[in-house]
Amino acid sequence: MIVEDDNNVICGPEPYEPIPEGSLGKFLFENLLSSPDTNDAMVDAYTGETISYKTILEETCNLAEALRRYGNGSGSIHAICSENNVHYFVPVFASLYIGATVVPINHAYTRAELNHSLELTAPSIVFCSPSVKDKFLEYQGNFIKKIIIINSKMSFPGTETLKQFVSNQMQGFPVLPYRFQPFNDCDQSQQVAFIMSSSGTTGLPKGVMISHRPILVRIAQSRDPRTVNRSLGNTVLGLMPFYHGYGLNLGITSIVNREKLVVLKRFEPESYLKAIQDYRIENLMVAPPLAVFMAKTPLLSKYDLSSVKSVLCGAAPLNKEIEDILKKRLNITSCTQGYGLTEINLAVTLVNPNEIGNPGTVGKVVSYMKLKVRDPETGRSLGPHQVGEICVKGPMLMKGYYKNEEATRHIFTSDGWLKTGDLGYYDTDRFFYIVDRLKELIKYKGYQVAPAELEALLINHPKVLDVGVVGLPDILAGELPLAFIVKKPGENLTEKELQDFVANSLSPQKWLRGGVIFVSEIPKNPSGKILRRELRKRLGDYQIKQKSKL
Repeated sequence: MIVEDDNNVICGPEPYEPIPEGSLGKFLFENLLSSPDTNDAMVDAYTGETISYKTILEETCNLAEALRRYGNGSGSIHAICSENNVHYFVPVFASLYIGATVVPINHAYTRAELNHSLELTAPSIVFCSPSVKDKFLEYQGNFIKKIIIINSKMSFPGTETLKQFVSNQMQGFPVLPYRFQPFNDCDQSQQVAFIMSSSGTTGLPKGVMISHRPILVRIAQSRDPRTVNRSLGNTVLGLMPFYHGYGLNLGITSIVNREKLVVLKRFEPESYLKAIQDYRIENLMVAPPLAVFMAKTPLLSKYDLSSVKSVLCGAAPLNKEIEDILKKRLNITSCTQGYGLTEINLAVTLVNPNEIGNPGTVGKVVSYMKLKVRDPETGRSLGPHQVGEICVKGPMLMKGYYKNEEATRHIFTSDGWLKTGDLGYYDTDRFFYIVDRLKELIKYKGYQVAPAELEALLINHPKVLDVGVVGLPDILAGELPLAFIVKKPGENLTEKELQDFVANSLSPQKWLRGGVIFVSEIPKNPSGKILRRELRKRLGDYQIKQKSKL
């Protein structure tokens, strides 16, 4: 029997400021109302299009009131699916004003992935960009009642623009912001603000319920000088996709902290570097693939990046060699890492910008939160330099997985600690280090890829008898999905055939970029569970053979 204990719990520092009271929507509304600002809140790096804080306030109030008159409010679910753009947060804020739940959806989802997300959450309204509108039309009239285009003046058959929807509901009489009353009657820890997508080892993505409180905590932490260097400039680069927790939180905190958000809808090397140069970006927030690009690209010499003072890397561990090269090329001393996951609304450890962290560390516990390292077998809490599973407690934890009580029970210990599935330790100075993953997810460029989802697809190929999927270590991407395949007797099957099969069925992060290895059998335990550790051993032999061919 596992007996939990809390003998070695590491707590974050005393909070810099309290968690705001009331609903998240009320806080966002009052923040914008308190000082109507005509300055640009967001600017599109490609087109130069801008939106001011004042415009965000006015448009969100009118859309929120229109949504109310349409009949939506607390308990309603709205989806948003779009590339990054300056109008993205208008429906997000408006939905939160009235107590609705927002489901950010990856605009690159394939039909099968989108179908799963929509069937799970059943949104009544979808806010989307013109490029993805057709994906939703077939669901209209089922649970989806409205498809609203967020960044176009032109509507399309079966859709309305934001302006048309507001005009139809408001009958041409806009609401004045100071007369608008946001929804506030809620329990912060129970009212769900967002249902985020997170893959699991069981295959299909799960819906992570983030209540109002974790976002309000993140806003409070964004003003803490112990984890955020407030001396840096007030312009932020918005490259991370807004449907991802990283980009979503960045967008929200940038707006409430009056930081101009420079929006990039996709990564293009020269556009990215030019945006850093033109907008004098001082703090770069990156994932390891972007750090590798910055460390190695010859394009760096074409642009003036002297404004950059620091780099914060998240989503996956950063190679120390790349970190050192990056510091030298950008002429900076601060290149730090953080650690977190969607289920805890991202970063739960960060390096204090005023404190030099030890090499390889992901930092110390942030305010409001506490961590422990737990022996997965016994439940015992471990001391310094002992490797175990990182477990987390505090107000940033998700409420649970949407419509999945079993998965929710599995991820929490009996006394309420969230099990991250990541193996790590802390030192005597309370710096944390991540060394491996207990769970089986593959991390490709910060995306979580479930081996079971790929296996479920590949096993249905008519020439495949058995399959096991693992991650192939890669300095640029972190890991590349790789499949071990047992062919059906007498079948002629190629690596490319299987790679094309996956590419035609799943989104890009799940493609078999690591390749295919044909084997005679997939190692399994007596109950039939794939022994991935054995596959990883074979992967080591495979890598040695590949190097010997060079």
